[in-house]
Amino acid sequence: MQMNVIANKLSFENCFVVNCNGRGGGITILWKSHTEVQINSYSQHHIDAETQMPNGNRMRVAGVYGHPETGHKKHTWMLLRWLAGLSSSPWLCCGDFNEILHPDEKSGGNDRNMNLINDFREVLRDCGLKDVGYQGYVFTWNNGIYGQGFLEERLDRFVCNKAWSDRFVDCEASNLDAWTSDHCPVLMAVQKRSGGMNLRGRNSS
Repeated sequence: MQMNVIANKLSFENCFVVNCNGRGGGITILWKSHTEVQINSYSQHHIDAETQMPNGNRMRVAGVYGHPETGHKKHTWMLLRWLAGLSSSPWLCCGDFNEILHPDEKSGGNDRNMNLINDFREVLRDCGLKDVGYQGYVFTWNNGIYGQGFLEERLDRFVCNKAWSDRFVDCEASNLDAWTSDHCPVLMAVQKRSGGMNLRGRNSS
């Protein structure tokens, strides 16, 4: 009900929601009435959707909420590999992956375990996905403990497959300011290479 209210305020006529579990998780996708969207699958950790472009070609967009617990991260990587095997369509994947790709995407605390970083790198490589990059402040999450215990990490990002990057103009995502969340919103505007089509994607954790 809360997301329906937000969707109406943002002038989105359609809304699909996977409810949060307590205070954690929760994923939603909003779209305009003139856009045809098909929800292929969903769980507490993803929504996989497909839409048809004006030329009739299909493209996929997936929102992901990665397991925060170290022992469960393998389930996120299994999910991504499963999703990657379903279609070769242009695919944009975004969300809170709850993992970093490079040691310098973390500030404060102990160094990140390189085995965990390498697992994330490996699954993106296996799925044919690449990080689209970013503009703005590097970190998208902080623990809210200011002082010596302050931690920041880049957990939220957009990744895409080659079919997507071949079709759309390369565009970095923008890490925006956060006001009420420990995660910052990440915004990406996408333009088709041949012109005539603009999309705006937003991952807000």
